[in-house]
Amino acid sequence: MNFGEDMNRNPDSTLRALRPTALDDLPAESYARRREQDIARALAATSEETMPGTVRRRMPRVLIAGLAAGAVAAAAAGVIVATDDSGGTRTPAPAASQQLDARTVLLASAEGAAKAPLTTGAYWYTRERETRLAGPLKNRSPRGEGGAKKRVSKSPPVTAYVSTTQETWSGRDRRDRTITGIDRKITFPNAAEEARWKALGSPELESWSAKRHVNDYDFSDIKLTKPQQNMTVSALTTLPSDPKALEKALRGWYKDENQVSVEHDGVPMSGDFAQYVFGTAQDLLAGPITPATKSALFRLLAKQPGITYLGTGTDRLGRKGAVIAQKGEAEIRLIIDPKTGRLLEQDSGDRKSPSLVMTYQTMGWVNRLSDRP
Repeated sequence: MNFGEDMNRNPDSTLRALRPTALDDLPAESYARRREQDIARALAATSEETMPGTVRRRMPRVLIAGLAAGAVAAAAAGVIVATDDSGGTRTPAPAASQQLDARTVLLASAEGAAKAPLTTGAYWYTRERETRLAGPLKNRSPRGEGGAKKRVSKSPPVTAYVSTTQETWSGRDRRDRTITGIDRKITFPNAAEEARWKALGSPELESWSAKRHVNDYDFSDIKLTKPQQNMTVSALTTLPSDPKALEKALRGWYKDENQVSVEHDGVPMSGDFAQYVFGTAQDLLAGPITPATKSALFRLLAKQPGITYLGTGTDRLGRKGAVIAQKGEAEIRLIIDPKTGRLLEQDSGDRKSPSLVMTYQTMGWVNRLSDRP
């Protein structure tokens, strides 16, 4: 067999060939250094003709001072192809590429992240494209103060997807700006759903994103909780660059958030520390951590149980990466470029019917509001 020709024809078999039989006997650092270029070549050789597609969705988390946008990535059962903003999906083929494991990908990503130049600025900028399942919502009656039932507006009985872009500037001085409702687009999984929506008079599906808004916030005088203090821009830029020290810091975060959960809800957070690390990594990888901290984070992730490699994927901008996932209350999937350690997309929940996806278009430091990298 001509290995070069097989690489171009079948990326999954190429990735399988890259995994050595004695992986667990090799030191992590030296193994990652040797494998990074191999993985990058395999990803570059992936062709869309060989990859069944799926859609993507996002699971948001509160980041800096409770304001920064959450993160997302896309994923498939095996490999992924970019789609448009609709919720259309095709059943993916079984993933033959899973013999290349998550640990391999994460250690290669650690090496790639460490090579990025160290930059800084006054504001951390992100531009993200979100596609959200807009309905229908289940009937529910949340209770307000005193246990009284709150009135909830019913969503239209149709299934649709609302896509919108948001820009965020998160300041070291705890002054932030967001621009929401950019390039809004509504799509439907099929013609019948669109016809049903039009028959109802084309009702608004998600009012908060219907118009473009510029929002300026000043959190400089607001007293933050301990978990919020951990996630300010200044705190994130000073996180440890050693995996053991970073693990100690994140275990402290885990304890702090559990305490807040018990005080607020009467119960601790769901999920163990490994799930917390994976969930927090979504925010950190899209945030202003240093290249050394990002590298340490990937090494910490490589030690966690329950993270799996699902194959190679292509995000909605056409960028190729490796798909890793973890199951908790819902399956969370990330597309990462191992060559740079960059988070490309994030997705969560059911693979065939995702409800939220975030594509990270641009991120980086700037020195003034409205500047872009």
